[in-house]
Amino acid sequence: MQKLDLLLLVEDEEDHARLVKKALLQNGHFVKNFVWLKDGQAILDYLKASKQYSGGNSPLPSLILLDIKLPLKSGFEVLSEIKKDNRLRLIPVVMLTTTSNADDVRKALLLGANDYIVKPVVFAEFINKIRQLGKYWATTSDCRLVNNEG
Repeated sequence: MQKLDLLLLVEDEEDHARLVKKALLQNGHFVKNFVWLKDGQAILDYLKASKQYSGGNSPLPSLILLDIKLPLKSGFEVLSEIKKDNRLRLIPVVMLTTTSNADDVRKALLLGANDYIVKPVVFAEFINKIRQLGKYWATTSDCRLVNNEG
């Protein structure tokens, strides 16, 4: 089975991050490497290899899962910066958030999000949704061909 080389999760809630990681890495599912960042500025530093990531050992992710409500910079601000950057804009970004507001969905899609997923409240539904998301991006989507990963 094809796996994503690197999934970048930007999530300030530790419990949500642990669940996502468990769902995507358990039994070798879907993802080879996983990086978790806790705020909007950290992902921009990571992607632009600045500040604590300036050593150049920060490979670009195959997929970004991005929460909207983040410290320092919101998910919308991060998404906007990613999609304006010629080097980063082709990285698929999926908004993974608790917000089901139609205006937020519309805004994310207009800013260039590839998808928008609302986190279910029920644990089993959350795990299942994340696994299905991982399976889709690892096995069905051909976006990785842009980076010669396929």
